[in-house]
Amino acid sequence: MNSVDTTKATSFESLGLAKEKPKLHEKKLGQEDFLSLMSAQMKNQDPMKPMENGQFISQMAQFSAATGMKEIKDAFSTLASSLQSNQALQASSMVGRKVLVPGNTNSLPEQGEMRGAVNVPFNTPELKVIITDSKGQLVKSLDLGNHPEGTAHFKWDGMTDGPKGPERAAAGNYKISAQVMADGKPQDVDTLTLDSVQSVSLGKPGEGVTLNLEHAGTTHLSGVKEIL
Repeated sequence: MNSVDTTKATSFESLGLAKEKPKLHEKKLGQEDFLSLMSAQMKNQDPMKPMENGQFISQMAQFSAATGMKEIKDAFSTLASSLQSNQALQASSMVGRKVLVPGNTNSLPEQGEMRGAVNVPFNTPELKVIITDSKGQLVKSLDLGNHPEGTAHFKWDGMTDGPKGPERAAAGNYKISAQVMADGKPQDVDTLTLDSVQSVSLGKPGEGVTLNLEHAGTTHLSGVKEIL
């Protein structure tokens, strides 16, 4: 009977194979684990060299900070979801409403008037709104006179200052601009256009709500200056 020479037995290493090491299950310490470790540390400490108050307080502070940060993160996530839902609900109620948004193009309907507003940065003795067509030609100049700082609303009935006398302008888009007098010189100021909300779009968290307008395209809800 042949004996087996264990000194020459084939091994995984000699064949170029490595034994797979057992995987260790990772486990994160939770609140109960932390308290258990702290209790064990206090029970097994050297009576002649007890844990200093500073060390104990430091460990408690670290644990409290970690727990507090998680609670704050969860609270902010819940708050963000709630705010987005409320914002979406508010925005959906704006469908069909008229809003004032920054812009310099407005639409004159077949019948009726064009309305808009001007951001007046300071008290001015003279405020003027200028309406031009797509070719840049003057169609109408509205003199709003003296106006204090704030929002100045205006409306245009569609009648032009033509050489043959007042006549109704064609329906369509017109460009609006505004000027105030500052130290005796005209100064351009921002204008607002009145438009209808057709629908709303919800963006990703943090992006807010976008309003889809009838004439001016899209604008963020935060850009709305006034709801009429």
